[in-house]
Amino acid sequence: MSVVRSALKAARSCHSQAVGAAVAQLPVLEPLFIATGRRMAATSHLLGTVYWFAEDDLVRRLRKSGNRFRKMSIAGLDVHVDVTDGSARLHYFHGEPYEAGLVRALRDYLSPRDVFVDVGANIGYFTVLAARLVGDGGRVVAFEPHPDALRILRASLDINRVAHLADVIEAVAGAVHGGTARLFVSSDPVLSTLDPARSPARDHFHFDGFIPVRQVTVDQWFAEHPALAARIGAIKIDVEGTEADVLAGMQQTRLASPRAVIICETAAGSAADAQLKQEGYTAEALDVLGDTFGNYAYSKRP
Repeated sequence: MSVVRSALKAARSCHSQAVGAAVAQLPVLEPLFIATGRRMAATSHLLGTVYWFAEDDLVRRLRKSGNRFRKMSIAGLDVHVDVTDGSARLHYFHGEPYEAGLVRALRDYLSPRDVFVDVGANIGYFTVLAARLVGDGGRVVAFEPHPDALRILRASLDINRVAHLADVIEAVAGAVHGGTARLFVSSDPVLSTLDPARSPARDHFHFDGFIPVRQVTVDQWFAEHPALAARIGAIKIDVEGTEADVLAGMQQTRLASPRAVIICETAAGSAADAQLKQEGYTAEALDVLGDTFGNYAYSKRP
């Protein structure tokens, strides 16, 4: 039986590589590949698995070639997104939008000329979307320390023609300004964290090393750009467990922008959740996984 399973696995791998190679070499086949694959996945789990392996091979080839961006409609806006990354892959290949609640919140809370703060911007999925929402009179301020994520973030800003609207701070935002911190990394840059013990992915991923990164506070950055603070419409925090540290370093910014909605990936009852509620914010669940963990929108009534 093990010999049969091994043979089937080898055949599946060979077939997937052949399909992935063909679609990568002939991009005109990509829409047909996706439409057929979605029908296969809807028909049976086995056929869906075949599609997944072929898709996975194609994704690796697109990532290696650099041909990773595709135009998609996100919140009614045409945006070029990296379909080799988890933030857009399931939407592009399977029709499953990424963090739809957070997307809706940005659409609801951001207006033209607003300022958007993205703490833990990663490759810029929400940075770019926010830039399109705030428009030429607005501004996005993105904090991201991981060098690989920064490279894709800048490419995404460029291909979407919104780089002129963005300030990209190549640093980790936390409670301390100045010096360096250790950013612990895993196989996926999105899971990088300053504190593996507090990471929500600690039970599923290993943090095999760290890289030194510059550390700043949100307060210090806005102290150097005071005219922008009062225009903040929304602040997104996604820092893999250290969101309370980010809040500690942005107390003055919150006071200067009382209308700003804080969209935070955290758990109900966490230190960050408790801090914001103590300050009078009301939490609205957006994209919650399991019982308590996910994206919450914290806002104050006028």
